[in-house]
Amino acid sequence: MPTDTNANAGINTNTNTNTSDSDSTGIDTGADSFGRTWQRRDTAPDERAWAELTVPALPSVTERHPSPVHWRSLVLDPELAGPVQGRARPRTVVLVSADRPDAGWRLPVADVLPTPLAWHPRLPKVAGLAVRDRRAYPWIADYGSRTVRLYEEARAATSLTGQGGAPLAWLGDDRLALLVPGPAVTGAGTEEPPPWRAAVFEAVGPHFITFEPGQEELLSTAGACPAVLIPAEAPTADPAEAVQDPAAEVTVLGPPMLVRCLTTDEDGGLLLGHVHPSGTGPDEHGLYWATSLLHPRQPGRLRPMPQAAPAAPPAAPRRAASRTPAPEAARRTTRTLTTGHADAGLTLLPGGTGPLLLWIRALRRGEAPSGSVPTFLTAAGHRAAVLDLPLHWPDDASLALLHGQITDAVRGALEMVGEHADTVAVGGHSFGATLALYALAQLPGIAAGIAHSGCYNRTLTPTGFHYERRSLWHAPEVYQAFSALHFADRLDRPVLLVHGAEDMNPATTPDQAVELYRGIVATGGHARLVLLPQEGHTFHSREALGAVTDEHRAWLGKLETS
Repeated sequence: MPTDTNANAGINTNTNTNTSDSDSTGIDTGADSFGRTWQRRDTAPDERAWAELTVPALPSVTERHPSPVHWRSLVLDPELAGPVQGRARPRTVVLVSADRPDAGWRLPVADVLPTPLAWHPRLPKVAGLAVRDRRAYPWIADYGSRTVRLYEEARAATSLTGQGGAPLAWLGDDRLALLVPGPAVTGAGTEEPPPWRAAVFEAVGPHFITFEPGQEELLSTAGACPAVLIPAEAPTADPAEAVQDPAAEVTVLGPPMLVRCLTTDEDGGLLLGHVHPSGTGPDEHGLYWATSLLHPRQPGRLRPMPQAAPAAPPAAPRRAASRTPAPEAARRTTRTLTTGHADAGLTLLPGGTGPLLLWIRALRRGEAPSGSVPTFLTAAGHRAAVLDLPLHWPDDASLALLHGQITDAVRGALEMVGEHADTVAVGGHSFGATLALYALAQLPGIAAGIAHSGCYNRTLTPTGFHYERRSLWHAPEVYQAFSALHFADRLDRPVLLVHGAEDMNPATTPDQAVELYRGIVATGGHARLVLLPQEGHTFHSREALGAVTDEHRAWLGKLETS
C-alpha cells in the first residue's frame, strides 16, 4: 500500500550504525546554521584507541551520486554498490591511542567515507574506506608507526552494510576482508540483453496489488562479492603522507550477494550477514536475512550458520556522550491543547521576528512527539511554533470526527500564538502538509500556507494512506476531504509548495506538487512551486536545506509587506 513517511520527517535524522560511536556537542564553524560541525568518536572495541572525527552536521549534495538508483525505499549509489551515505564525510580524522591521549595523529587521507572503521583486534591498525572519482577503496593506518597505505586499485563496495555493520573486517594480522562490486555493478562480463518478453500479471480479488522491483534489481546495483585484501610489503612511509600500494592482492571469495555485516570467527573464517530466501524476515524492505560462514581456504563454499538472522557487530562499551542541551531548546515554551481525544503539544520556539509559521506534525494517539526541530524553522529568522497533533483515527473514523480534532487544535494554537504575532502562516511536511492545507482551507485568520513533500490527490493512493486503512471505495468522503487538489479553489491565500525532485515515495511523487500548483493557479489562487534537485522525500543536503530556509524567509517576508 502506498504510504506517507511520518510527518515528523523533513529533519536530517541520519542514524549512526556504528555501535561504538558517540556524538558530542556540535561546534558552530560558520555564520549560519548550515556550517556547523560535530565531533564524533569511533572507538576500538577494547577502547585502547579511537578516532575523533570532525563531521559537518549536514552532508553536501556534491557528495551524492548525480544519478542514484531507487529500489523500493532505498536510494542507492551505483558507484559504491550500496545505499547513498546519509552522513557527511568527515573533514578530519584524528587517531588517538589511550596510552598517548594528548598526542593524536591526523589521518592524511581525503574523502573518508562515513562508514564504521575496522579496528585490528591485536595490532595498532585501523582500516576504512575513502572515495576517489566517486568509487570507494580501502586504506589501512598503523597508528603506532603513524603510517597509512592506500589501495586505490582495489575497488570496494558497501552493499547494505549501512543496515547493520562495517564493510571491512580483519582476517588474521595482515589480511583485510572487504566487499568488491559484483559483475553486474562493474559491467564485467556483460552479455547480450535478454530476449524480448511481455510482462503479464493476473490476480483474483479481493486483494490490494502493489508493483515493486524484485531482489534481482537490487542485486544488480548493490550486489557485492566477499573478498580478501593482502597488502604487499612496502617501505617505511612519512607520517604526513599516504603511500599507495598498487601491488596489493585482492582475492574474491564468493559470489555476488547482498551483505549487511562482516565479522570473523575464532578460526579465521568470515561471517556474512546476507540476504537469503531461507533467512529471517521480512524486514522493512521485504528482505530475508541469514548468516553464513565463508572460509578463505575454501572460497565459494558458504556454510549456513544455526542462527537465522545476523546481528550487528557487538557493541563496545560506550563512553558517555558530552552532549549538552542547546540553549534554544532550554528556552522553548510548550503548552497543551485538548482535542477531545488526546492532548496536542504546542511548542513556541525562541527568537525570530515578523510573521509566525505554525508547523504541524501528525502523531498517532499516544505517540511521543519528536524533540527535534527542522533546521529551516530556526534558521530562517521568523517566529515559529510546532504543533504536535495526535489524531484519534479509528477504523471507522467519520469525517466529522477527524475534522473536529484538526480544526479545534489548530484554532486553539492560533489563539495561543496570536499573543506573539499578528500574522500566522501554517505549514507541514508529508501528512503534516495535508493537515496544514486542510486548516488553511477551513479556518479564517491564516495568512498563507507552506507544504513540503505532500500527497495532494488521495485518489492516487486508493488502498489506504497514513492512518486510514479503508479503501477509496469504502470511505470516499475521507479521501476527498484530505485531497488538497479537490479543495484547491478554497486555497485562496498564498501557498508555497516545496518538493524533492527525486521523491520516490509512491504516495508523494513530485507530480503531486506540480498538479496542486496548477490547480491552485487555475482556480485563481497564488502558488509558488520549488523543486529540489537530487532530494527525496526528506531534505538532507546543506544546499537543499539552505534553499528551503531562503524560500521560507522570502515567503513569510512578503506577508509583512502585503
